Amino acid sequence: MDNDTFSTASSLIRRIYAVFVLLLSPFVMFWCVEFLANNPMNVWTVSTIAFNILFYEMFFLLLFFLTGRVRLSLIAGDVFFLLFGLVNHFVMEFRSEPIVPWDIFSVGTAAGVASDYDYTLTPTVIGCIAVTVLLIALALFAKLPVIRFRFRAIALLLVLCGLSSYIYALRQDQFIKYMKFDNTLFTPWFMARKNGLTTAFLMDLKYMKVEQPDGYTKEAAEALIDQAWNTAPEAVPEDRPNIIVIMNEAFSDPAVLGEFETNMDYMPFFRHLHGGAENTVSGTLNVSVKGGNTANTEYEFLTGNSMRFFPAGSIPYQQYMFGPKASNVMTLEEYGYTTTAMHPYIAKGWNRNHVYDYFGFDEKLFRDDFPDAEILRKYIDDRSVFYRIEELLEEKEEDIPAFVFAVTMQNHSGYFDDFDNFAVDVHAEDCDSRILDRYLSLMKQSDDALYEFIDYLSDYEEDTVIVFFGDHQPNDVVVDPVLKLYGRSSSTLGEEEYLRYQVPFIIWANYDIEEKTGIDTSVNYLAAHVMETAGLPLSGFQAAMQDVEKELPIISTKRLVGADGSPLSDKEEADNESLKAFRYLEYYRAFDEPADDPE
Repeated sequence: MDNDTFSTASSLIRRIYAVFVLLLSPFVMFWCVEFLANNPMNVWTVSTIAFNILFYEMFFLLLFFLTGRVRLSLIAGDVFFLLFGLVNHFVMEFRSEPIVPWDIFSVGTAAGVASDYDYTLTPTVIGCIAVTVLLIALALFAKLPVIRFRFRAIALLLVLCGLSSYIYALRQDQFIKYMKFDNTLFTPWFMARKNGLTTAFLMDLKYMKVEQPDGYTKEAAEALIDQAWNTAPEAVPEDRPNIIVIMNEAFSDPAVLGEFETNMDYMPFFRHLHGGAENTVSGTLNVSVKGGNTANTEYEFLTGNSMRFFPAGSIPYQQYMFGPKASNVMTLEEYGYTTTAMHPYIAKGWNRNHVYDYFGFDEKLFRDDFPDAEILRKYIDDRSVFYRIEELLEEKEEDIPAFVFAVTMQNHSGYFDDFDNFAVDVHAEDCDSRILDRYLSLMKQSDDALYEFIDYLSDYEEDTVIVFFGDHQPNDVVVDPVLKLYGRSSSTLGEEEYLRYQVPFIIWANYDIEEKTGIDTSVNYLAAHVMETAGLPLSGFQAAMQDVEKELPIISTKRLVGADGSPLSDKEEADNESLKAFRYLEYYRAFDEPADDPE
């Protein structure tokens, strides 16, 4: 073989090798991403696998025709998808849900608490990293001749058209049905398992904007409010109690999932209040999140809206709030209250430094406003928050009632590490879980602090109402030892999954109020319950929502319950007029209600 022939053959082999690696890398990275997501590939059809791989192939080709460099495009693609897979893997570990497009708005908040979590490198993680390193090594030997810019531009345009068509197809119901994809938006983890992570992510893009409910008009929503408020509103009483709302981080009772024994009661005082104590209203609160996304529980309480009809995994604080918004805060300001928001952590978390202004709070306090606070583990403790509220009450003007909305931080995950300033006193029998013990010990700390706070308020001279509830239950790793006692896990609860979205609540007053127990409600209705307990008139919006509550007492992402206490079927949900009214009212408050005139 002469030199020219050898050179030609060698060049051809290099080109074949480069094309082979260019086709192999996206194929392998698809499987790496899905392995990192723990997706059960045995449920997929061949067409599902092929469709997912097609996206990866087009993405790598896009990089190649964009850069004109095969090595650069291969390495960039490999690293990008490895990072995508790893981020999703750890996000699922923390909150049991895959990443969704609107998570990009939460990057700042996630970075702020990223050091709190456990990043154990499992065999799957190590294996996928090793495979990616091998692909990068193969890419270093790939080489193709330089393609003329004109041909690259044409090829790039064709690939962009292909990607656009791919995403467009995922927006079409007929195509979704043909491919047998699942588009159940309220279960993003199931979408990812059934469709593939990347396909599910791309399907979610169309939900970046909240669509108006069918038949909605601003006038229709206002008519519902006028109808509910068909008489002159009640006069605001001259004597108005202070209202203190404590949304306690991750406060919950794991016993809702099944009874278990401990060496001591981890919430004796709260349990006393919750069981029918004097001047106390208590019950179960159905929340829309678990393990994280605290801001969504805040949003539901402060607005009266429910996360059920927002895109699953979305954060209204990040996605839909860019200016003043009508809220329950503004209603209380109209009633003569001073309003304070309080969170002893990073001001920018969940965009709170702006959102609290949009809601109309007079004052907002964050971590830097607690200079003398005590630290438990590495967070400001509940006692310090309560002391700060006591200071506000002592300093306020005598005849002007105060509304304080405090979100605590003491019990924030993770629960993996021991600290010199935190004693693990509570131990769950037969669970053998140091993580659960730490969590229960934190609940005991919150319970002790609440006892001291209410003891202080019992002697406080002004009428005051306290609202205390958790924003969500902790993540699965904390409570699964309890479920394991009953042969279950968080992923196998089935129809009882809603139990992972329940927290107890109390409304307590330092003066005589009517006691109530056993209330089963959802966060969007809670503020109206507080207003009634405090003897305050409901706003027009709240009055309209109260009409809905009579027919639908629970509306959350996991529960939709009718007046008889039974869950609504899909047909009942589609035909329910009260739910239609709710969706009109929710969209109106979220996007159309004037913030300068909330009623």
